[in-house]
Amino acid sequence: MGGAWLGSLLHGILFNKEGRTELSFQPMRVDRGDSVTVVVGSLGELVRVDGMGAPMHQPVTPFPASVTEGAVLDGIWVGTWVEHEMQQARMAALPLDGEWVTGAGRDALRQRAEPAGLMPSSSVWSRFLDAEPMAVSRVEGGLVFATLRRGVYKIGLDATELWRAPYPEWPQLSGFKGRDHLVSSNEVDGCVAIWSAAGGVCVLDIEDGSQVLSTTVSLPDILSGVRYSKDGGWLLLLNSGGMALLDELGSEPSVIGTPGPVTDATYEGGSWKWTGWRHDGTLRDGVVNCTARGQIGVGLLADRVLTNDGVWRDHRQGHSD
Repeated sequence: MGGAWLGSLLHGILFNKEGRTELSFQPMRVDRGDSVTVVVGSLGELVRVDGMGAPMHQPVTPFPASVTEGAVLDGIWVGTWVEHEMQQARMAALPLDGEWVTGAGRDALRQRAEPAGLMPSSSVWSRFLDAEPMAVSRVEGGLVFATLRRGVYKIGLDATELWRAPYPEWPQLSGFKGRDHLVSSNEVDGCVAIWSAAGGVCVLDIEDGSQVLSTTVSLPDILSGVRYSKDGGWLLLLNSGGMALLDELGSEPSVIGTPGPVTDATYEGGSWKWTGWRHDGTLRDGVVNCTARGQIGVGLLADRVLTNDGVWRDHRQGHSD
């Protein structure tokens, strides 16, 4: 039993010449959790990893489509799958404990007479969505997400709808690219802030979805993502490279240059830490430090960076690679 389990685990994991674990697929994102983190691959692969990035099972592909969004909640990971060619979108929850298995292939998806009947494997619940899901995030009491031009929703761990709110609109951004594309939702002080790529932000009450604030932030580029920390404030990731800092909503942004686009960032120990296009960086006490790396960082986990070749490496600030 032990030998069979180990062989199955190692089937999807390689070891490079430095002895580092190397995933057998190209990662595109890391969905962090308290004890379990989910790594998402470019072709829909998924694998759970522990706090050091070690895989807990061989990679699986529960559904034959891109995994566009995801969040780790209490006991489950909730992801969204979008098949643009067929204009189909799904949301499903997979248990953090238990077996994950590979599901049906693309042929089954094309041949299915009722596509809504084909759902991601291993899920504890699943839903067929009527529009593209965006801005998925964990919040107190459940999950918040939006569907394109339809609305914003909060659901519980069992997928029960708790509230829905109108899709955010910012008339003052009518001529801006990315006005309707929502890139992030962030829990803050009993509310959730929904951000558009064009710099619009709509703040909703986390209990009932009522609107608390709607405003815009003037930026030199569209947004690719947003991070928030109670101590660090707002960190806005600019699509073509660089970041903007906000102490609070409504304040003037302070733009910071970086060697390339930033893909992931966290705040801890009094500083922002990030990784991105061939560099890692930190911001502490207003001082920016960036160090080049040969690969593209796609996600952070503690002091480690997952790069696009599927290898976990130390963050370049304060470590040698």
